[in-house]
Amino acid sequence: MGDNTLGRWLRGPLGIGTLVVGLFAGAVVFGLNATNGMPLAERREVKVEFADLSGLNRGDDVRIAGSRVGYVDRMALEDGRAIAVLKLDDPDTEVYANSTARVSDRSGLGQKYVNLDPGDDTAPQLAESEVIPAERTMRSEDINVLLDVFDEKTRDQASKALRNLGGGMIGHGEDAHAFLRKAPEIVRSTGKVAGALAADRGEPLEAMLESADQLSARFAGRQDELAALIDEFGTTIDSLAVDDGAAVDASLDQAPDTLDAARGALQSLDRPLADLAVATRQLRPGASALGAATPDLRAFLRDGVGPVGKVPSVNKAAEPGVKAIDDLVIDARPLARQLVSTGRSGAPLGGVLGAYAGDISHYYSAAVGSLAQGDSAGNWLRIMLLPSAEVVGLPVAVNRDPYPAPRN
Repeated sequence: MGDNTLGRWLRGPLGIGTLVVGLFAGAVVFGLNATNGMPLAERREVKVEFADLSGLNRGDDVRIAGSRVGYVDRMALEDGRAIAVLKLDDPDTEVYANSTARVSDRSGLGQKYVNLDPGDDTAPQLAESEVIPAERTMRSEDINVLLDVFDEKTRDQASKALRNLGGGMIGHGEDAHAFLRKAPEIVRSTGKVAGALAADRGEPLEAMLESADQLSARFAGRQDELAALIDEFGTTIDSLAVDDGAAVDASLDQAPDTLDAARGALQSLDRPLADLAVATRQLRPGASALGAATPDLRAFLRDGVGPVGKVPSVNKAAEPGVKAIDDLVIDARPLARQLVSTGRSGAPLGGVLGAYAGDISHYYSAAVGSLAQGDSAGNWLRIMLLPSAEVVGLPVAVNRDPYPAPRN
């Protein structure tokens, strides 16, 4: 009879509603504990001592080699020591006595996790009752503690910068989305840049960093000068902000027209610059030759200082001779005029004798040959008569022109 009453109650609205509420409550409890693994599952418990447990919360992940293997079950104070009790999902996880643990940051918002290094078999297994001592644990610095290294003014300025950044992003959601859409391409371009920097085993980058180091070393001891320069730059920026930057706005409004005019002017320079390039190429051989001759020219100028220094004394010594030559030229002017007149008068005779220049030259050459050698008596010319019919006066016809034409 009782069984039938229970069955009817379960089949009734109240029984069905009670059953649904119970199932819902069980689902909620299961969901709340699902982040810690399957409820009621067997787990391995590991106790770790930390010098400070601030920032670590119940339910934070426990990871081995970056993989989640459990969670922080609870934190307790045992014998004055801060103990974190870890639950590992796999009860067969081997943890050795030389294991270490570290509290690391999971995000920039302060969320933590425990990074567990289970050690190796060079040490014995860690017993359930043993605790990993604080000497083999380490915790990360909280971001709030890191910010404490800055003074109050720096923290205020950083806070203002963040607020201004947030305010500046208002209304630029589409721009941010466009940036994110372009992000893969930017990353690829960044990869190309990184590859270029790593070329030749990073030697160009190393050389650039060394140059930067040398440059920064040159600024050592000049901090006051740099501070003054920055102050002057700030004054310049403040002057640009006068009248809410009206002058800058006016300049920017005129900038497009100015840039168009500048573009036209630059384009008009293309032809002259091309001609200049051609001229430069043509001048290059001459410039190279001048460069090669520069040492000789320098030596000539250096060695010529002494002779040039003697020129004034030579000029002074030659002055009387130059004056005498000047007087001689003045006295020779009437003779020169007479010579010119004589030349004009003798021009017809010279024209006739000019045709016989070869014969005259031959005559004098023969005369010189006949007088070139003499005998011991001092006789230098001997004339011999050769007998012929013409010489003895015989009436013989002689085939000879007494007035021959000049020879070529």
